[in-house]
Amino acid sequence: MREAQEQAGVPVGRWMGRGLAVLGLAPGEEATEAQLRNLFGERGRHPYADRIEAGLLAKGACPKKAFKAGALGRRVTVTGVDFVFRPQPTIYLLWALGDEETRRVIEAAHERALERVLEWTEDEVAVIRYSKDGIYRVGPPGGLVAARFRHYEARSGMPLLHDHLILSVKGQRLDGKWGSIHTLALHENTVAASALYNEIVAAEVCEALGLATEPRTVTPGRRPVMEIAGVPHELIR
Repeated sequence: MREAQEQAGVPVGRWMGRGLAVLGLAPGEEATEAQLRNLFGERGRHPYADRIEAGLLAKGACPKKAFKAGALGRRVTVTGVDFVFRPQPTIYLLWALGDEETRRVIEAAHERALERVLEWTEDEVAVIRYSKDGIYRVGPPGGLVAARFRHYEARSGMPLLHDHLILSVKGQRLDGKWGSIHTLALHENTVAASALYNEIVAAEVCEALGLATEPRTVTPGRRPVMEIAGVPHELIR
């Protein structure tokens, strides 16, 4: 996977979230292919499941026990949710057409906004449902686990700064058991997460570059959106 990312000209994936510590991972650490396969491709196993299982087998444990040790609770069908974050059109145009300092400022604001949005999701949105029919809900006290992937182009090939934030549905409860994050709660708050991200990016970019925002009507009858003043709408179109 690293080779494919290098050929595509994009950075390697990086881990994010307060839930990393209990898994032996750290924020900013490279998300390897094996780790991603275990957590997202094997129905929600520990990122180091292969290592855990091999270690127990070497000590004489039975295969069933070794396999179970690498699990994070029950196996799930949906293992993650993909959120995509990109700046407002006028900001990513400034990034695409600006000088090196402008791009540096925008990318730094973009990364801080991602961190803030994930923290907000951990504190205010994410809940684990458990017991019969999921009647009990509790926030994951240790936080969430996510992998982010930076891209610099849209599928059309046009310049477009954006990150894919792949959020694992696995979360640890207070009793230490692993459960599943309620995905409906995540989906219901996607608009709020996007609005928070846009607000943070715009505020930081404007402060750092001495710019201002202005409301613009994109779709008649819909509320205006805030864009960087001075960038013509025709350029966006």
